[in-house]
Amino acid sequence: MIQKSLAVVIFLLAIAAVACNRSGDSENKAPALSETTRSKADLESAVKAKFKADEQLRAADLGVSANSTNNEITLSGSVESEALRSKAVDLAKSVDSGLTVNDQIEVKPSGRTATVVPSRHHG
Repeated sequence: MIQKSLAVVIFLLAIAAVACNRSGDSENKAPALSETTRSKADLESAVKAKFKADEQLRAADLGVSANSTNNEITLSGSVESEALRSKAVDLAKSVDSGLTVNDQIEVKPSGRTATVVPSRHHG
C-alpha cells in the first residue's frame, strides 16, 4: 500500500515538473512577443501615461505620435526648458528598451521667472 501511494506521488510530481517546464517556456517567450507586437495606440498611451505621472510634464503641451512598425515615437510641442525637453525624451525612451524617439520638441521659455521681482522692504 505504501509503495503504491509512493508511486502515485512520484508520478504526480513528474507530471507537475513537465507542466512547469512547459509553462516556463511559454512565459519566457511571451514578453519578447508582446514587445514586438505593441500597437501604435499602446505605445502612445504608454508614453502619455509617463508624462501624466510627471508633475512638470503634465502641464506641458506635448504631442505623442507612434509608428509601431518601426517601434518609433515622435514627440512634438513645446516645453519651458531644455531640462524638461530632455526629461520628456528620457521618459519616452523608458517605455520600451528598443524604442526610437524622434525629438521635435521646441524649448520656449515662458519668461515668468524673468518678471519675478523680489520684494524689498524699506525701513
